[in-house]
Amino acid sequence: MAIGEYSLFIDWNNDGDFNDTGEDVTAVTLSLNCSRGRDYASQLTGRSIAGSLRAILSNETGDYSSFNTGSPIAGNIVPGRKVQLNGTGCFPYTFPITFSYTIWIGFLESIKPFPSATGLQTVELVAIGSLGFLNQRETEMAMKTSIASGAAITEILDKASWSATDRTLDTGQTTMDRFWVDKQKTLSALRKVEETESGFLAESAAGFIVFEDRHHRMKSPHLTSQATYTDAPGGAIGYIGLDQKDPLQQIFNIFEAEVKTYTVGGLATLWTCPESGASSPLIPAGESRTFWASYPTADAATNVLAVDAWTTPAANTDYIANTNPLGTGTDITANISFAVSKFSNAMKMVVTNSSTQQGYLTTFQARGTPVVVSDPIKIKSENSTSKTAYGERTFPHPGKFIPDTSEAQDWGDFNLSIFKSPQPVLLVTLSANRSSSHLVEALSRDLSDKITLVANNSAGLGINQDFFIETIYHQIKSDLSHKVTFALSPATMWGGYFVLDTSVLDTGKLGY
Repeated sequence: MAIGEYSLFIDWNNDGDFNDTGEDVTAVTLSLNCSRGRDYASQLTGRSIAGSLRAILSNETGDYSSFNTGSPIAGNIVPGRKVQLNGTGCFPYTFPITFSYTIWIGFLESIKPFPSATGLQTVELVAIGSLGFLNQRETEMAMKTSIASGAAITEILDKASWSATDRTLDTGQTTMDRFWVDKQKTLSALRKVEETESGFLAESAAGFIVFEDRHHRMKSPHLTSQATYTDAPGGAIGYIGLDQKDPLQQIFNIFEAEVKTYTVGGLATLWTCPESGASSPLIPAGESRTFWASYPTADAATNVLAVDAWTTPAANTDYIANTNPLGTGTDITANISFAVSKFSNAMKMVVTNSSTQQGYLTTFQARGTPVVVSDPIKIKSENSTSKTAYGERTFPHPGKFIPDTSEAQDWGDFNLSIFKSPQPVLLVTLSANRSSSHLVEALSRDLSDKITLVANNSAGLGINQDFFIETIYHQIKSDLSHKVTFALSPATMWGGYFVLDTSVLDTGKLGY
């Protein structure tokens, strides 16, 4: 029997620590569960979603009631406060060894009271993981050329003001010829890179943003199984639950990818202010106004997508200012200045009039070089034997920035060799209280860890192979009973592949 100790903290005053009054809520925590990882345990179709933590807290003191001005945390029950869950255990040896792990870090989303006239007063605390917190922000990114996937992730996180110390990023295997981000949610922007790379975007237990490229799991420490979970009698790590998902769901025997190439057009006027003549934009004396030039416009060609480079507006070419909207007054163009921010589909222009007279922009336009997209080239990989056995099952490449047809073909051939046949997808549940070894497994396992699952004894599944952990679910109750469930995808399907500098040559096929 093993009993862990668990600590839940909330940084109510947002000062970066958990040392202030009321920030350790362990004593009032009645139960909690948390999760992070993919929405489905497939390295092909599953995507990491925002982690979540839900806890039921006793509210007998009223401390967590938002409108209780007498609460020691009054005014600080607001979204975005950091939430941290830790777990600690001890080996029962002559000289006990204590081990401690961070289980989950995220951000407060809501606290909902459940008042009762006669029973226990409680609240439900809901927190979201780093991906969900990031997705509350929007980002955009100017056109980049020849940028590696890891560098693109870095740029997006920088734009979103996510700390460089709270990320762990691979360099990436794909170099995108062109990449840009229209104004959109940060997670959507990150997905564009993840999908093109065929990588894995995730959250760590410490709340870091993690980006694994497609070779990540073909390298140490993921080449070695970290533990064996077994249904064999007397096995060191036994499980209490096992659920196999439908293996037919993940069969694909046709892989399609579309590759688009981009060319840059000549310098042209991309946007013209729709207000002109008597309606020319007014810039009051000594003041500034902000305008956005967007492209493509409604009358642009259908094959233009973005702007390679905006031209900073030039006096007397892109703008002319006059004290009269019809241009019949005094020319004050020399007193007009522009501060610009350039993006892939827009240019922000802050226009300042330093004159003592109000001015009208009688000429106002934005120039740049448009990016033109080609008709797509479709690449296809298919297996006739699998199509005959299971019917046609097509999987389209979700990436929008595949650099060339060679990479597209390699992607299709690689995935076809794996997913043309059924692969096991499993959920395995451990009781952390069963022994110290089980408690260590519950607290220390991480996403992408490789484990071995044996399910050919009482489970009767005929499975004895390696898997990667794709999702982690923790459930902890007030009596400190603790269950952890791992969603698993097969690791053996990658066993026939190697990557340079990590494997012996001629022992398999080179991973794309």
